[in-house]
Amino acid sequence: MSDPRSRTSARHARSEAHGAPRTSIIMPVYNTAARVVGSIKSVLAQTDPDFELLVMIDGSPDDSSGVVADFVEATGDQRIRVFDNPENQGVSAVRNQALDAARGSWVSFIDSDDRYRPNFLSTMHAFAEAHEADVVACGHTLVHATGENRDRFRTPAGVYTGEQAVLGLLEDRFTPYVWDKLVRASLFEDLRFPEDIHRAEDAVLSMGVYAGARRAVVISTSLYEYTVDSGSLTWGRVTPVEQSDLLMDHLRRAAGGAVTTPAGRRAYDVSWVLTYLNNAQQALFSGQREARGVIGRCRSRITWSQTLRALRARPVFGAAGVLLKTSPALYRALYGAYVKRAYGL
Repeated sequence: MSDPRSRTSARHARSEAHGAPRTSIIMPVYNTAARVVGSIKSVLAQTDPDFELLVMIDGSPDDSSGVVADFVEATGDQRIRVFDNPENQGVSAVRNQALDAARGSWVSFIDSDDRYRPNFLSTMHAFAEAHEADVVACGHTLVHATGENRDRFRTPAGVYTGEQAVLGLLEDRFTPYVWDKLVRASLFEDLRFPEDIHRAEDAVLSMGVYAGARRAVVISTSLYEYTVDSGSLTWGRVTPVEQSDLLMDHLRRAAGGAVTTPAGRRAYDVSWVLTYLNNAQQALFSGQREARGVIGRCRSRITWSQTLRALRARPVFGAAGVLLKTSPALYRALYGAYVKRAYGL
């Protein structure tokens, strides 16, 4: 793998040669032929037109490639750059490919079945400039197939240091997503998505971004429409516990020195408990043969001392850890009720 610094230098050279856009928008595409045009249109409708859109087709098994090609040809919009990978590489790999090719001074992301509000870029840039921030995060709206929409905001609006954002992300007070953020491109010089995990890779990238940021801004405006797909919330796939182990190692390294302080260690314990809770939740709802073994291993990963520390920092997560360790059946029932209420399913 090439040195990220040399990749960045190459990107800067391309920028000077072609005229750098203000923002590089990265859109991975896989199996979304029915929705991808709507997502692209939401980008083209931005009130801030100074961007490039990198459409990263990831060996999609449907006709996404043809749909995108036909739309781009019809529009003739030179801001759209299509990378049609014939083989599936995974979302992290194609996002990294896009980061290598991006020419903008800022980077944002969008999933190919979601939409930006028209003022996504203009509003995010305005807050970045007003507060001299390296990262801006906004709220998002859950869009259901029924037409019901609901705004979600996790973090109180305000200006935070990078370390505050790191601890907040570990404690699940900041969102782990990449698609609700605008990020200064220089933060990606030594940062890429991990390609050896296939769950929560967004959180690792977001952690690294916050760790490198001087200042982060959270705004109380919903600028992103997130499509709720009930199929994606089923529990048919169970993440191997080893993937959660790798995730926690990635998060620890991405957080850097922030996790060496007493507050950082407490926050890391919260993240640890939450990670294995989420892993166990998949198994509890999957009905798969190996579920019992996964649940048992997740329960053993969470120690009583970590649970007690999580109780002090985030009582809900700590209590959930206690419940999982003492009564998985009751935990399953309570979490099932939460999913129905949170997602309207």
